[in-house]
Amino acid sequence: MAARPRAEKRDACMFFESKSAARNGAKWLSRHTFRWLAAARAGTLLIMLAAVAGCAQYQPLPETARLPATPAPPKQVWTLESATQFAFKHNPQLIESNTQLTLARQQAGLANVPPPMSLGFSLDHPWQQGLFNAFSLSVSQDLSYWLKQAPRKQATQARLRQAILNHRWQAWQLAAAVQQQYVTVWYQQKQLRLLQAQIQWVDQRITANAAAEQAGLITADTQALLLTNAAQWQQMAHAANLQRIKNLTQLRQLLGLPADAALHLTKPPQPVLSTRIINTSSIAQRPDVLALKAAIDEQDAQYRQALIDQFPSISLGLTRAQDTSKVQTMGVGINLVLPSFDGNRHAISVAKTSRKLAAEQYQHRLVQIRSDFAALRQKQAELQRAGRQIEANLPALRQRLNEAEQAMAQGLVNANTVDTLRQTVVNKRLALLQNNAARQRAGYALPALVGIDPAVLSSLTSSSNAAANQSPTPTEH
Repeated sequence: MAARPRAEKRDACMFFESKSAARNGAKWLSRHTFRWLAAARAGTLLIMLAAVAGCAQYQPLPETARLPATPAPPKQVWTLESATQFAFKHNPQLIESNTQLTLARQQAGLANVPPPMSLGFSLDHPWQQGLFNAFSLSVSQDLSYWLKQAPRKQATQARLRQAILNHRWQAWQLAAAVQQQYVTVWYQQKQLRLLQAQIQWVDQRITANAAAEQAGLITADTQALLLTNAAQWQQMAHAANLQRIKNLTQLRQLLGLPADAALHLTKPPQPVLSTRIINTSSIAQRPDVLALKAAIDEQDAQYRQALIDQFPSISLGLTRAQDTSKVQTMGVGINLVLPSFDGNRHAISVAKTSRKLAAEQYQHRLVQIRSDFAALRQKQAELQRAGRQIEANLPALRQRLNEAEQAMAQGLVNANTVDTLRQTVVNKRLALLQNNAARQRAGYALPALVGIDPAVLSSLTSSSNAAANQSPTPTEH
């Protein structure tokens, strides 16, 4: 009987020892589980911080971007080539076009980025005992992107090529506009100086005739005629000065200069564009024509993509799941988007019509260029004919004026005849200046029309004229 209590006491001790060992083991497991969970949380937090640190951040627009700095004009005199190069760097419209080109490049890169994969996760916790947590993990990818990659890539490349060519054509137009405006301003300055010299001569005549009129040597009609001529010359000079100010303002705007910037222009060189260069050029190589051709390629790629869109879109997905009975499954899912309403026929017809419209615009541009080229060549021929006629008549008029002035000094011819001849000579000189300006403007408008870069022609013209100035011919001597 004494041995039984001892056995019960020993069993009780063993029970309590096993229970305390289990409690200690549970504490050890919970402590290690807590450490593992803490490490997992820390790792997850570090991964999230690294992901956030790699993201792009918001950058506010600088205040200086709202008011761009005005470029400082060069202190030396301007040449036609320096004005063209300066406009390439500081013209506001060309700077904006350059930014648009950068945006087009970025958009082209964005179009080649594949769509992101879709990742889904769900967790279900049962309330009844004896069941397990259920979860579902899925990942899917749209396969239509890879099936439509070829036409989309062609459309993106054509759109980028179109943006590059439009930017280049805008630079060509800027160079031609600067050259023509430069020529206009320079010749208007010469015309204004000629008018001012004529006004000064008439004023001197009026002052000299005032004393002669008081002495009774001339009549009042002669003085009245001079006063009328002076008023006409002053009105012409005023109109010419207003036109010069207007064209000078436009030239400053093309160069990106402030309104009060002084421009000291040198004589523009004659454009060097031989018939051989014109014949070897091709209007099909103009940037605007190539841009229209790129537009046709873009619309053709859009048409191909619309044809592919009439078929179902496919997406492929993989799933991993576990139910509350702890039964795990893996599967593959395919999703189809069926264009069951119209079969994408409306989009196909729109893309087809857009391609036809782009082709018509391309053909119309070629016809317009040929018409403009023929009209410009006829204008150049007429200007050359009129210029040769003025140059042929001007020496005879100058000789008659010299003879009339000598005869007036001898008292053989009255002053009215001399004034009329001098007025005719000045008008012919003004007409010759206007003719030369129009001929040079037409010469600088021709390169871009036939598909030649005006900036390249400007540098060739400057170099050829510099060589001609270094070694003049006997005729120039």
